[in-house]
Amino acid sequence: MSDPDRPLPRLAMLRAMTDRAVLDRVFARNRITRAELAATTGISKPTISESVRRLETAGALRATGSDQTGRRGRIATFYELAADAGRVVAAEVNQQGIRTVTTDLTGTVLATERHAPGRRPMAAAVRAAVTAASAAGPGPVRATAISVANPVDPVAHQVVALPGSPFPEGTLRAGEIGSDVLLDNDVNFSALAERREGAARGAKSFAYVYVGAGLGVSLYVGEHLIRGAHGLAGEIGYLDSAGRTLADALAGQGFGRADAPSLDVGALLSTLDNAASGDAVAIERLQLLGATLGRAVAAICTIVDPDLIVLGGPAGSRAGLVTEIRRTVSAAAPGPVRVTAGEVTDSAALRGALLSALDHGRDRLVEAVAES
Repeated sequence: MSDPDRPLPRLAMLRAMTDRAVLDRVFARNRITRAELAATTGISKPTISESVRRLETAGALRATGSDQTGRRGRIATFYELAADAGRVVAAEVNQQGIRTVTTDLTGTVLATERHAPGRRPMAAAVRAAVTAASAAGPGPVRATAISVANPVDPVAHQVVALPGSPFPEGTLRAGEIGSDVLLDNDVNFSALAERREGAARGAKSFAYVYVGAGLGVSLYVGEHLIRGAHGLAGEIGYLDSAGRTLADALAGQGFGRADAPSLDVGALLSTLDNAASGDAVAIERLQLLGATLGRAVAAICTIVDPDLIVLGGPAGSRAGLVTEIRRTVSAAAPGPVRVTAGEVTDSAALRGALLSALDHGRDRLVEAVAES
């Protein structure tokens, strides 16, 4: 027999949609009245009042005081997210170590931490960092997102080991860290940040090209991220370039590290700085670098035909390299395409991971309300 107190599926879905609409406004405004909720969502006042009562009872919202402006009529009560409604954790893992940020579900930062590279296995180091970050603030951790400088298998949710990878820290599986853990490539998270808050806002299709210690591309086609069957879509470092991989070709131009199979970010930035100062040798090296990368980007344009190319990473977003890549793409791509620098400059990967964690954490809160 069915539970007479359990709402019908369609009614439950409508309630969940209303609750999410209410919470979305609270996430955006932090503090809001029922009248403002009705006005901004277009949902009737009785339905809003019912949702607010439901969210209060479930512990997701709390009343925080009244409008004391002295206006006539009923005094309006303000509502905000309950302090223990939940938190999310985002982490970025790369050669520099582990960086974490913990926020509440409005995105307000509760804590940030940096962990230098150590000798512990990758999984153990990440688990310890996430555990420490999870202790900041009250309420449950609703979601955790981890950015890694490696491709991630979209089915197994684990790091893919590639030959000659510049990031051989070890393998990592989402399940090793905990439940509700989102594990993804740093380039994909960076692209998400640019799509939501940066240069790719409004673009229906774009490619985010990362140039730093590693090379990578994230593809959004028809507003959908293309991961590939094994999570290897966009690994342009392995593209053929005159009989060598693209990464090897750049290393042959003097941009490789002798102690690791990765690009030398210091050498890249030094060349860009010297070229900007007018050094003739640096300008020539920059032109060769831009042409080599530009041909790879033009190949992406030939296959995907995106609206936009966003260049990111410590070297990719620099004006001199953007100009050279744009010049090559303009000459080699079959159709017009905009080429621009990324706008999310303070760790785009960590910002993308946080945005993803917030999306999933907010969904988990709505589900918890429906189950209460």
